[in-house]
Amino acid sequence: MAKILLAEDEGIIRMLLAEVLIEDGHQVIEAGDGQEALALLVPDVDVIVSDLMMPRLGGAEWVTAARSRPGMTSVPVILMSALPLPDEVAGFATAFLQKPFRPTALASTVQQALNREN
Repeated sequence: MAKILLAEDEGIIRMLLAEVLIEDGHQVIEAGDGQEALALLVPDVDVIVSDLMMPRLGGAEWVTAARSRPGMTSVPVILMSALPLPDEVAGFATAFLQKPFRPTALASTVQQALNREN
């Protein structure tokens, strides 16, 4: 079981993705935007999953801030967006899922990220 921080501003999408990850045996910390995600970030998070386009603090901005914290530089980051992945954030993304995608694609992408870490 992994601890996953999920940041997604669309409540229904966040709920659906969290449900898939929980059914896969993971503990999910849910955030509605990047600012909330930063506030909820814990040192023992195993994977960060974040939408890129969010109010208050977007995915690229909050993940960059998270990565500057001690012990967070190697945490896998899975980014999601309806738009193609911008070049400026491609370097710190472990994986990218372009919306729409099947929720099961997230579960398998998280598992691949965890396998790379171990």
